[in-house]
Amino acid sequence: MQWFYQIPGVDALDTAESFFVFFAVDYDATLLKPCCLPVLREFHRKIRDNVPLQNHLEAEPRAPWLLARRLLAESYQHYTQGSQA
Repeated sequence: MQWFYQIPGVDALDTAESFFVFFAVDYDATLLKPCCLPVLREFHRKIRDNVPLQNHLEAEPRAPWLLARRLLAESYQHYTQGSQA
């Protein structure tokens, strides 16, 4: 998970909404409110389980941000649309 905390600005995120704004993931506040903790818990699990390869990170400077963005979107969709991620 060290790669995630190296994304500039991520340590300042303190609400579920701030994660969605930071990673530019569209969300509906009324859908997120009742499931924000499960979404963030799943996002944390996905970050822990999806450690990118170091050479991939070096090739694309935004790779960690893009990966985190995708994982957050998948976590949100899992709880709001019932899709399995």
